[in-house]
Amino acid sequence: MDGTERTPEWQNRHFVPIFIRREAEEQEKSYYFVGNAVALDDVRASVNPGEDGSESKVVISTLKLDKPVDPELYRHLTGKSAL
Repeated sequence: MDGTERTPEWQNRHFVPIFIRREAEEQEKSYYFVGNAVALDDVRASVNPGEDGSESKVVISTLKLDKPVDPELYRHLTGKSAL
C-alpha cells in the first residue's frame, strides 16, 4: 500500500468485504459478513507460522467499516453487549 488507499478514488474503486469467524464455531467453518472496509490504516507486511513449520506472507492493517456492526451480530460474535 502506498497511501492511495486513503483517497476517495481508491475507496470508490475497491470493494473490501469483511467476514469474521467465531472461535466457538471454528470446526464448522462458518463466517459472518460484518460490512465493507472503507479505510485501511497501519498497513504492514508480516509472516504467519504454519503448524508444519512453513510460513505464509500476510498483510496486517486496521480496518474501518462503512457502518457499525449490528448490535445483535456483535453480541453473537463476541458474547458482549455493543454498548
